[in-house]
Amino acid sequence: MGMSIQNRSVLYKTTEPVLVPEGVYEAELVGVKDFSNAFGLVFRITTGQHEGVELMESAAVSTSPRGKLIELMRGMGGAGHPVELVGQHCQITVKHESNKVGKRYAAITQTFR
Repeated sequence: MGMSIQNRSVLYKTTEPVLVPEGVYEAELVGVKDFSNAFGLVFRITTGQHEGVELMESAAVSTSPRGKLIELMRGMGGAGHPVELVGQHCQITVKHESNKVGKRYAAITQTFR
């Protein structure tokens, strides 16, 4: 998927981004971003119309067995550090959610094999 370059006239438009439709997708964990109190799991869709699109889901570091990070890792069949799962193929469930200011985004709510 190519990157688009925006000129000034486009930069200031407030258009809604085109989101990956809600649903289940075949994906691969291609990266893990380490933030101060969370990890960002980067998944790339591997088949279909949206092949190559990357989505990131952030999850706080938590010791709770019901924490989001642990749930996402468990769905991929792993435990330990998220970096150990890079390269794993799984299925992801995508749902549209809104952040605190009302901006919509495609969230990864579940992983499974």
